[in-house]
Amino acid sequence: MNTRYTRLIAYLGMVALLASLIVGIMGYSSTVSQIEIMRDTLLKRHVTTNIHMVMRYLQMTYGKLIQGEGTLLDKDQNTIEGSVRVVDSILEDLGDHATIFVRIGDNFQRLSTTIANDDERIVGTWLGKEHNAYEYAITGRTYIGEAEIMGVNYYTAYSPITDQNYNVIGLLFVGTPMAALDEMMEVHNQTRSRIDISIIVMRAIALGALIFLISYSLIEQGRQRRAAQEKNNIDANLKKQDD
Repeated sequence: MNTRYTRLIAYLGMVALLASLIVGIMGYSSTVSQIEIMRDTLLKRHVTTNIHMVMRYLQMTYGKLIQGEGTLLDKDQNTIEGSVRVVDSILEDLGDHATIFVRIGDNFQRLSTTIANDDERIVGTWLGKEHNAYEYAITGRTYIGEAEIMGVNYYTAYSPITDQNYNVIGLLFVGTPMAALDEMMEVHNQTRSRIDISIIVMRAIALGALIFLISYSLIEQGRQRRAAQEKNNIDANLKKQDD
């Protein structure tokens, strides 16, 4: 085969394998990113659906809540402070943690919750102005996203509780711990990483092997041309001597 065509094929092969290697690396990064987007989308849909369900359940259980002196009152003017019927049902039925807050001044205090510290429910504690959901809650908007509670990361929804005049008098929280999901994602990512890295390594080996074979072939062709040229020179010299 003509040397020029051999080199052309070699270059095209190297370009193709390099492109394949780059695509493999980019594909791995893209897959990880897509998985994270899918995770966030599913979590957002989960807590969005549940916060609406829980808000209806709250109203069915207590009626239209009104603000009392540092507490929330049900339809019979009884405080819901310390009542765990709603939040425990949410945890049991939906698997999500829940908290009911009362607005006191410009902050929110926990009246009822499933979240505990050393088996003691963290009632009486405050949301705090530095919390991710605070600016949403104080202005009557629903916050959906990640939040840290007692050192644990949750994917959460915080929805304002309003009175009949639409004043924000409290806050309802629903959240699912991210640890279990993150662990599952990590296992999946590790498995996928091993597969993708193996593919990339095999492509790299194939590229190296092709470069070696082509280089060897070109070197061998050059050696054969030199040998042929030397033989021709020897034959020409011998012919001159005979003449």
